[in-house]
Parts: sequence; structure tokens; C-alpha cells
Amino acid sequence: MSKINKFGRRGLLGLMGGAAAAMATGCSRDFSQVGGSAVPGKFGNRVHLIAWHSYGGSTGKALQTIVDAFNNSQSDVYVETQFQGSYEDTQQKLSATIIARQIPDLTVLSEVTWRAMHLADALEPLNDYFDDELQPSDYIDQFIEEGTVKGKIWWLPFARSTPLFYFNKSVFTKAGLPGRSPETWDEFAEWAPAIKKVTVGKSNVMPLALDGGYSAWYFQGNMWQWKAHYSDGLDIQLDSPEGIAAATWMADFIRKHKAAYLSAKSSIDFGNQAAAAALMSTASLAQTTELAKASKFDLGTGFMPKHDQFGCPTGGSGWGIMTKATTERKQAAFEFLKFLGRPENSASWTMATGYLPIVKKAQQDPRLVELVNKDPNFSTSLRQLPKTKTQDLARLVIPDASNFMDESFETLYSSNIAPEKSFAQLAKKMRRKADLLEDNFRAHYE
Repeated sequence: MSKINKFGRRGLLGLMGGAAAAMATGCSRDFSQVGGSAVPGKFGNRVHLIAWHSYGGSTGKALQTIVDAFNNSQSDVYVETQFQGSYEDTQQKLSATIIARQIPDLTVLSEVTWRAMHLADALEPLNDYFDDELQPSDYIDQFIEEGTVKGKIWWLPFARSTPLFYFNKSVFTKAGLPGRSPETWDEFAEWAPAIKKVTVGKSNVMPLALDGGYSAWYFQGNMWQWKAHYSDGLDIQLDSPEGIAAATWMADFIRKHKAAYLSAKSSIDFGNQAAAAALMSTASLAQTTELAKASKFDLGTGFMPKHDQFGCPTGGSGWGIMTKATTERKQAAFEFLKFLGRPENSASWTMATGYLPIVKKAQQDPRLVELVNKDPNFSTSLRQLPKTKTQDLARLVIPDASNFMDESFETLYSSNIAPEKSFAQLAKKMRRKADLLEDNFRAHYE
């Protein structure tokens, strides 16, 4: 499942290089604000901000609800949101606008794409913008730390997520299994034969559907579970014996046990009960809950299964402020981010979307507490969160790594390629690209 759009890979890399050059050679007065719509009359005489984002559908509507509340809560700033497509689409368009020296004031960036903008020197360091209304310590530790490099905060959390193990309780019951998620991958392998005997309609249920898109994000957890890593900094380590063992286990689960498969869309297969389990984001919970109701099965969620140990990465997106925006607009942009960081607004966002709360006090919001008590599935991600951590840096900073790593996992899941060959090829490509990045990486991270 490729996430590269019409620009193509070479086009994207060229845009990133051009963006970095534009940032290096231009001062703030050389950049203008990207075009926006006419400001409604009642919001006139305010600082007009352009905020780019990647949230479509109900998530986009939830964002607009909060933006509308901000615009109506004060008389100094008006935020206009502009949807740009996927995280990758947004990064590509942002790079193009930087080259053209016309930029939004702030933008949503994923856990991968903000790193690219940081390496291009496009983001404003945010430490000096905090005040008594919002402090870095108000945020959940893993999230604020992930956006911090060398003591400077570049990226504030917003739509944060982790993988969860989703399972069909009704199918598990029919298979004679406990009404919980498996504690380990080996336990799930023991359960697989019983699951495969269950039929829904006229079809047998497969134990596990695997997605191609963002598969490297999901498999990061498997690497840690096998005491392996994608990398240590830019030192590529995924082809270690432990990493190959993790890949071999999943390949055997697919090929020998015939208990998993590469799905075109695991959320759909899971919702249609073609698969009894799927690895999906916490952000999928609200939609998956509705799919389970429509298909009339009991939904369960659990922590990611362990092997030698537990492992689960953080993911999702946050906000960055463009460093070449005017001083006035940067300050106004942070006022909006402070509004998003209020506990009641963080809780509202979580309840509307399924994304994790970003500030600690949001977890105590009575509405969120009531929701968690009503549906324990909403507490799974909160209970798992303290065990999660930031991904290994190679996937996050090597240009295009998230895409070509996903393609490698798609091939592993859908062909008979030997896991050691698959990981050797992937590691070779990652090392070659890491070498090209090394000087810029050292300048920003060491």
C-alpha cells in the first residue's frame, strides 16, 4: 500500500532538498502566508492564521468543532483550517510551498514527517512560548519528549495513538477461548487452530489480518518484543539474529500455520468478521466499535502480545509552527495550541476521535472517566500507554523509510521470500540512505 502520491519518490526527495535550501537562504520577511479564505465579518480585525491538517471525515469535523470554539472564545486570533490530504500529502505540499516561499503558519505533522521538517530547519522551537497557562510538564511524558530534540521542543502532541490488539470476542467464545487478548504471540499461535474452525456465514474465520500500510510501525513492536531494534540512532540493526527471528515468526504464522494474511484493509476484514483479530491504531476504536455493532459481535481490545518482553510504539501526529511565519502569527499560533492543550479540550478530542489524551489532567475529565467506565475498550490504550515508547529513529528520519519499509513488509507477508533475505535487502537500503543523511542528522541530533 504505497503512500506516495503524484509527486513520486524522486519528486518528494527533491522537494525536501529544495525546502531545506529555501529555509537556509531566506529570512522571515522573504516568506508570505499561503492563501486563505475571506475572514467572516464577525472575526475581522484579528490575526488571521492558516492551519494545515490531515484529518478527514469525522476526525476533521471534530477538529473544526474545537477550532470554532477557539475562534469564539477570544477576540484576537482567527484560525482557518485547510485540509491537505494524508500526512504524506501534507509534507509534500508543505515542502513545495516552502520552495515557493508561501507557507501556512502552523501545520499538522506525523511522527515521521515532523522529523523531516525539523531536519530542514522549517520548524520554530517552542520552549519560550510556554507560560503559566501551559507548561511542557502538563503533557503526557512520552508525547512531549518525542517532540523534543537536544532540549528544544519542536512538535506538540495532538492526535497521538498506539497500536492495539483488536479481537472478536464472539469468535473467541465460539472457539472455546478465553474472552481476552493473547498474552504472547506463542499463545495466539496455540489458539489459531481453534479460531480457524469457526465459521461466520459460510466462511471460516482467519485468526489475524495484517495491513500493508504502516506495517513498519506495527512491526516496531514485534522487533522490541524479540529484543531487536530497527536501529540505534542511524546504526541499522534490523538484520540482527533477533530481528530475523521476529520476521521468521510472523512469516511462519502466515505460511506454515496459515493463520494470518496480508489484507487490503484489515479494519474492513475485521469488521466483516473475515478475521478474528487485527492490529490497528487506537484511533480506529470509535469506528471499529460501530462496525462491531453493525456486524453484531462483541469487540475486545488488548495490549500488544509479548514474546521475550513487551513492546509497543507511539504514533500519530501533532502540530508544528513554521519558523518563517511572522513573530505575531507565531505567537498567535501558540495561543491556539494552548487552547488545544486545555484538559477539557483534550478530553473532548479523545472522546470524538479515539486518539489518546495529550495532557495528563484530561484523563480525569468526568466525561472521559464515564466513557471509560461504560466501555472498558476505551481504557485499554490508556493502560497500555505507560509501557509504550518512541520508535527507533531510522524509520522516523531516513527519507522515505516509512514507505519502502512498508513495501518490504508487504512482500514478506505476501510472498515466499526468506525473512533473512528480506531483512538483508532492507537493511542494505537503509544503511545506504542513512549514510547520505549522517552529516545533517549529526548536526541536529548530536
